[in-house]
Amino acid sequence: MISERLKTLSSLVPPARSLADVGCDHGYLLIEVFQKYGLDYAIAIDNKEKPLKRAHDNLSKYPFIPNIRFSLSDGLQDLKEEVEAVVIAGMGGMLIIDILRNGLNRHLQAKYILQANRNHYELRKFLYEYSMEIVSEKIIFEDGQYYEIIVAKRTTERLNYREEDFIFGPILRKERPKVFIQKLKADLKKLEGINHPSINQKIIKIKEILDEGK
Repeated sequence: MISERLKTLSSLVPPARSLADVGCDHGYLLIEVFQKYGLDYAIAIDNKEKPLKRAHDNLSKYPFIPNIRFSLSDGLQDLKEEVEAVVIAGMGGMLIIDILRNGLNRHLQAKYILQANRNHYELRKFLYEYSMEIVSEKIIFEDGQYYEIIVAKRTTERLNYREEDFIFGPILRKERPKVFIQKLKADLKKLEGINHPSINQKIIKIKEILDEGK
């Protein structure tokens, strides 16, 4: 059974009809997108043989297997095709930044769907510095873990993000979904016992966001 995390990632792919899945692992995301959202073509990418073979074995059971290219490679290095969307999920934010830094300029027209396990601040700051607008953000809670998902696209417009946008996310701050508020309260509870200048500043910012909803 597919996880809520993968369901949410998949739902953000449309209207794209071609997709690169970086770090494809079991291939479950591609199965979901092909079956639910009418994907035409995909590249399944992983830098380890076993996960890529596992993805191939799982995907080979479906009639859309001829429409998938499997690539044993790092990040976007072997992505020759033009694709409308790129998913990079389930890894650290610094690794996602490295992948984007090494391949983003060759695929500027794609929509990027990113789910980092940590270092969200650094990832958002990188996107800003590369003129990538955050057009959507989602947050889910599953199996005791919060997952933040960022959708970004290249823009020629000037971006005006505040420090709070890098920390908490510009869309999440604006839309204030229930799970986002739940995460802020959980973070506040963990941080309040720590006495450090940077932590104290974050506590203040969290309280300000929570107070905005009162």
